[in-house]
Amino acid sequence: MRSPLFTLCALLAVHVAGGAALAPPARAAAPAAASGTAAEMSGAQAVGLVLAGGAILIIAGQLLRLRLRIRRERQGGGTDGH
Repeated sequence: MRSPLFTLCALLAVHVAGGAALAPPARAAAPAAASGTAAEMSGAQAVGLVLAGGAILIIAGQLLRLRLRIRRERQGGGTDGH
């Protein structure tokens, strides 16, 4: 069974990539443009990628804190006073 975090990260990565992760690979690579602009990322895409990465890290941290708190409560450690 996949963890919810793994599934969330995979869906977010596909969304940020614009579905490119689901596209079949090209059979013959087209020659790159001389200026290289086709391979570059726009400013909005870069900001979106950074924000998505930050959101993943925040969610992962919150899930880890929740998991540790539940483990402490099951072991009889109680709460930490918050």
